[in-house]
Amino acid sequence: MGTSTSSTGASAGVPFDPAWLNDVEEVGETETADMQLNPSEESGQENTDSVEEISGDEPETADDSPVDVSAAEIAPPARYSEARRQLTRFVNTGDHDALRGAISSLVNKGMGGSAKAASRMRTTASAASALGGFLKAARDGTSLTIAAWVASAKERGLRGSDIALEVVNQLLPLGGSIDEESAKHAMTQAIAYLYEVEPTIDLFKLGDDQIACLMAYTVAFDVYHRVQLELGRVFEKLKYSALLIHERLNQALDYVIAVVSAEMIKARGTQSTSMRTIANNALRNTLNVFGAP
Repeated sequence: MGTSTSSTGASAGVPFDPAWLNDVEEVGETETADMQLNPSEESGQENTDSVEEISGDEPETADDSPVDVSAAEIAPPARYSEARRQLTRFVNTGDHDALRGAISSLVNKGMGGSAKAASRMRTTASAASALGGFLKAARDGTSLTIAAWVASAKERGLRGSDIALEVVNQLLPLGGSIDEESAKHAMTQAIAYLYEVEPTIDLFKLGDDQIACLMAYTVAFDVYHRVQLELGRVFEKLKYSALLIHERLNQALDYVIAVVSAEMIKARGTQSTSMRTIANNALRNTLNVFGAP
């Protein structure tokens, strides 16, 4: 996956959180996002083999200590310079320590630390919980409105990508802000990815584990978009083949999905918990992992 637009990243001297962030509305319906999701058998267990395999030793850092959110609401100068340096090194060499260092720098210096990054990406967690709740309601028939939509989709013979687009449009019919558009894109890609992993699934009859995976993929794709949005110029400036850039981007996506999926399992815990709580915890904990030096 390549970058669709050029980006120099957000500038220094501006607030980490844009003024319009508080005006972004909740994604989907509150009732479905608050539906309970049962824990998996893996919940509460360490499940980071795939992450450890590609993260390796601690990445090199250069003047990249986390920003004190309580004291610094304004982005510092050269907020992405270290992240771009590390990402350039990753593209040049394929060194996954450099990829990890780039994302750590993006979270810590570029976004003001993991807590502020989680606040900035609140729409991501909202989208994940809304999508999970919508599909659980579709499976269980607990919402007359969603049940009517499911009946309509089946009657029209919708499949695959058509279902994905309609589900996303049901949850975010308008959008408009960068965060909302990114969430719509992430949800669409998450459903497509689930079909890729499990080609025979019935989106209207997903089990709780499949719903949790879909929520994790939504968070992962949105985090991945954030890397592209803020650091995308790195890929455009390097004089390498499109095939190599595509390979590096896929490696970055695999890493992000591995981390988020591991944190989603932990966030489900050992008791039934609301989709909203699970998504918020998974995002926060993921950003803590990414922000670790």
